[in-house]
Amino acid sequence: MSSCGRIPATAATPYGPGVSVVGASIRRWSADARVADAVLAVALAAMSQAQLPAGENVWVRLSLLGILVLAVRRRWPLGAALVLAGVLALEGLSADPPANFGLYLAVMLAGFTVAAECKLSAALLGGLALAAGVVAHDVNSADYGSAAGMASDLAIPVVLWGVGRGVRIQRRRADRAGALLADLEAEQEELSRLAVAAERRHLAREMHDVVTHSVSVIVIQAQAAQRVLAAEQTQVAKALTDIETAGRAALNEMRRLLGLLRDEEVANAVGHAPGLADLPALLHLVGGAGLDVELTQTGTQRPLAPAVELTAYRVVQEALTNALRHTATSTARVALAWSDSELALDINDTGSGNGSGTGSGNESAGGGRGLLGLRERVLDHGGTLRSSATQDGGYHVAARLPVRPA
Repeated sequence: MSSCGRIPATAATPYGPGVSVVGASIRRWSADARVADAVLAVALAAMSQAQLPAGENVWVRLSLLGILVLAVRRRWPLGAALVLAGVLALEGLSADPPANFGLYLAVMLAGFTVAAECKLSAALLGGLALAAGVVAHDVNSADYGSAAGMASDLAIPVVLWGVGRGVRIQRRRADRAGALLADLEAEQEELSRLAVAAERRHLAREMHDVVTHSVSVIVIQAQAAQRVLAAEQTQVAKALTDIETAGRAALNEMRRLLGLLRDEEVANAVGHAPGLADLPALLHLVGGAGLDVELTQTGTQRPLAPAVELTAYRVVQEALTNALRHTATSTARVALAWSDSELALDINDTGSGNGSGTGSGNESAGGGRGLLGLRERVLDHGGTLRSSATQDGGYHVAARLPVRPA
């Protein structure tokens, strides 16, 4: 794989049915960018030729046509930088190389591009080559031949090279954050699927405990009534027989449907539900997206019901996801405090949160729909969840969950 360039648009294909529209938009943008680069390269080449004094060496004029390499600066950024470095060196061979603003603009653009598009080794090679070209150009210059002149000539290209590196770093952090958010959203969808499966299991139990019991009673009563009927009451006996037959058929069909519900539930169960032991892996993923998270625990860890432990994990996950999605934070703290009766979870981020709640009551002020859903889940387990903006511009999520008695 090349050390320069961006990920092709086709890499976005796993992200759903809308990708064809996104891919087409990216391709159109790429085509427009190539046209813009070609026009810019021609304009800078023409500017550099126009700025040359009359009677300038023909080799200098020909060398300046190398500025046209900017037309492919996005595709081959390192190659474009090396070509422009050669152009600078060739122009420096003249007796008094002219100060050419068109060439200077081309050098600045090439330095930014190679820094923004290439890995560090290739970006350093391109930047050093351009710097060497500037020095070679200025050695014979009457205006910039001194050390001070060369330093002033190098200042802006060096700054733009640094800006390019910053752009690359921020772009990669944004890509990692996007990938992490996609993973977290996939886990949230899995949580929803598990909730549906739990509801199906609850429904199956209710149907078994209530409905089948009631139908069984009907069948038994019909049998008992048939035994006490007089022989001449044939119509009533037939009705009771029909009731018994229909009841038995309903029982058999209901048991079959309950079996299907349970079989499908087992077939759909995948992996293992995450718990507190998975928090370090979650924090590692979040850290890779640029959010520095500190985890602390106090007290003696106590056993939690599996559903309660899953809920605790989801509270931390949702709070950190909101910190990545809705704030400009760079640090967060996750604190777990164990006592004899409860687990206290406190998640604080130091960014500029978008919540406006005061934290009074069990409100999820500004915390997003995810926290609202988790609040109901926490309440179902006998706990509480509060979320609010903090005075320093961050956001605080606090949950309290009961532990099993010793």
